[in-house]
Amino acid sequence: MPTDWLLRVGDGENFRRSSKHAIWGIRSITNGKGFIKHVTPGDRLWFVEGDTGGQSCAVATYRSDNMRTAGLTMSNEELGWNREGVDWDIEVHYTDLYDIKRIKLLTGIVGSATIRKYNEKCKVNLAVEYSNIERYCEVKHEL
Repeated sequence: MPTDWLLRVGDGENFRRSSKHAIWGIRSITNGKGFIKHVTPGDRLWFVEGDTGGQSCAVATYRSDNMRTAGLTMSNEELGWNREGVDWDIEVHYTDLYDIKRIKLLTGIVGSATIRKYNEKCKVNLAVEYSNIERYCEVKHEL
């Protein structure tokens, strides 16, 4: 059974721009290391935009991660990330991206944690919703 993870993506603009590469960036100094330690291929990643009451804009399947290295991995500019001074030092790679913003799936998660494991505080049963999303939505290659 896959684990569901909720990842904050700020206003979602950087996330949408890098979605064509199926990559999201996280910071190890927040709670990225704990996430990397426990996430496994096949887990579901629910991307949540800020200031939305915890609305999930997309869901994807975790594939892998790696440390970002200048010259070996794509730069912030190549990924379309435009926030200066932020060091996203871990790349999270995913597959099977679904755009679910129009569904208005409100998780109710509004805390400051950038990554959290699904728990009973979430107002939505993500496993049930994912089953419906798979059935009625189409996989996207970018948002």
